[in-house]
Formats: sequence, structure tokens, C-alpha cells
Amino acid sequence: MKIGNIYSASDKALFDALCQGNVTSADIRRLFLTHGIIISRSTNRRELAAHFSRLVHDYDDFQALAKLFDAGHRRERLASLRVTSTAQLADYESAALEIVAQLKSNTDAASVSKNDDGSIRIAIRYKTFHFNKSEFRQIETRDAIITIEKDGGTAVIRGPQNDKVDEVCRAILTTIKEKVDDKLDITEINLEHFREPMQRTTFFVQMIDLVHGYKKHDVTDVYFYKPKDEKAKEQDEDDGSTESEDDINLGIRITSGMLKGEGVLASQEMSNFISRGFYISKIVWQAKVAGEFDSDIYEFEAQFSEPETCTRFSYLVRGHYKYQEDQKHSNTRTQLASDEDVELSKAIETAARTSLNKLEIAAGVANND
Repeated sequence: MKIGNIYSASDKALFDALCQGNVTSADIRRLFLTHGIIISRSTNRRELAAHFSRLVHDYDDFQALAKLFDAGHRRERLASLRVTSTAQLADYESAALEIVAQLKSNTDAASVSKNDDGSIRIAIRYKTFHFNKSEFRQIETRDAIITIEKDGGTAVIRGPQNDKVDEVCRAILTTIKEKVDDKLDITEINLEHFREPMQRTTFFVQMIDLVHGYKKHDVTDVYFYKPKDEKAKEQDEDDGSTESEDDINLGIRITSGMLKGEGVLASQEMSNFISRGFYISKIVWQAKVAGEFDSDIYEFEAQFSEPETCTRFSYLVRGHYKYQEDQKHSNTRTQLASDEDVELSKAIETAARTSLNKLEIAAGVANND
């Protein structure tokens, strides 16, 4: 059995799959035709599913059904890291080729190429497993693009934020370290050393105003987080408490919340969250091209995937709402062209790094005082 095949689907799994709404009558007709059987339109679906599940099936049958349930996955947020060392871009290309060779030996599809601007492009196709889903949904094929480019003496690595890409990036950096025999200074966007809630909120508030060439239009979604204090953590961990019923405190602790709508950032509800010690951990905002009255509305997203420590920063260009006429915009969000998406993603990343630098400067001044 090839790596990636968990097991052969049972007759019950086939029956259940054919009864799902994802499978149309036309799909069922095609499946029966592959077995040389013509079915009537008037035959009950459950009868057809029961009959088909009793037939002898092969790999092609399972693949055909799996494709019907593969509706694609949501675009993943991007993450980046900067690596300062003596390594040249050629060293990264050599390391990438080594790692890609290893991926291919594990049945993943992967390739390394160079973009027109000289940056390195690593394309990966791999499988992820979801054991909590039904048989035909357990294996999902995903694609990822990792880019490596030079910014002065620093290498910038960008790619989707997921475990597979993290694994590949770590492997490349390990290989680089062996090749150049030099210390790698790796920096990521995080607020782990900023513990004050207002500092963490300020990071996002500053960032959305720092996207070069764009002016904030509105903030539509804000996610808040408030870590448990040490006393609360100790209470949660203390399973052997001997307190009497009268001594038990039945207070409610809320650690996260969200606001959705228009003008969220300026709302009273936002102020209430902040005053209670919450900070922003994720934000969705809209912007227009600065100086253009007929600009499309662009929608962006940024977050810390680990809200308690404010680490694993990621961002996404969601798309744009096209300008129509009379100051109105389309109600349907459209995905941007690849080149524009890349440029806007870099603009968000730059805005985040600039906001972080501002926080560090302000903290340095405060410490000096």
C-alpha cells in the first residue's frame, strides 16, 4: 500500500457517501456507467447507493468519490521570517534542492525554480490527514509555495503558515547552517516580550495605518484575548481542593471575545474590552488606494495564531470589492491577481515590522526614563 492510503473504504462508507448532497444524480450515473450499468432517473437514491456499494470497487472508484468531496480549502494565511547570516542565495537554492529531493522520496511532489527577480520558488504538493472525518474526506491534497529572496544581507522566507511548510523551512535552515558553518540570526514578528495589553493592541492599531499606498477605510472584525492570570491558572490546576461549598467562588472568567460590524475600532464595545484588560489578537480591515476617489475596497487580515504569547504572526489579502459607480462597490469579494496579491502581502508584512519597531523604540524610551 502506498504512503498516504489509510485503508480501503468499507461498503457502509460508500453507501453513506453516495447518500450525501455533495454527490449529484449526474455523478451517480457516471459512477454506474464506469461499471457498464445504466440507471433510471426514477430509481430512489438510497436504492442506487445500496446497489453500488455491493459492487466490486477499485482505486478509480475511490478516487472519483474522493474528488467529489474535495471542495478545496480556504486560502491559508502567510507567514515570514528573516535570516541574517553569511549564506548567499545560491546556498539557499542548494539547500532547497536537497530538501526537495527528500520530499520526493516521501511521495510528496516538489520542485525548485527561480523567479524573474532572482528569488527562489519552492512548490510543494502534499497530503494532510483528517482522521475525525469520513473516509472520503480524510485525505486532503494541498499545494504550498515557499519563496526565498534577499533583502540586503538578510534572507526573507515566506510561505503559508502550517506544519508542513514549517517543517520544510526548518530543514532548509538546518542545511544552511551546516553549509556555511555560521550562526543564523532568525527574526520573526511577535510580541512575546511585550506583556502590556495596550502595547499588543497598539501594534494592530498602528499596523493597519502603515500599509504603504493605502488608507484605512474600516475595521470589520476584531478578536480579543485575555490570558488567565497566575492565580486563575493555579486554581484550574488544583484538582485536590478541600474547600467547602460555601468557599467556592463560582465566578466566570472570559478569555476571548470578538466584535463584527462597521466602525468596530471606534465602538464603545471595543473600549469596554480594552478597559477590562483584553488586547487585540486578530483583526480584519478594509482599505482604499490613497488619493483615488474611485478605488476598489481591499480587505486584509492579520493575527497571532498563538494569542496568549502573541507569536506565530500571519496575514492574508482576502480580496477586493470592485468600484462600480456613484461611490458604490460590489457586494461580492473578488480574489486579486497573483502579482498584486504578492505585493500587497509584502506591504502588510512591512507595515507589521514597522509597527513592531515603533513599539520597540517607545519601550526603549520608556525604559530609559
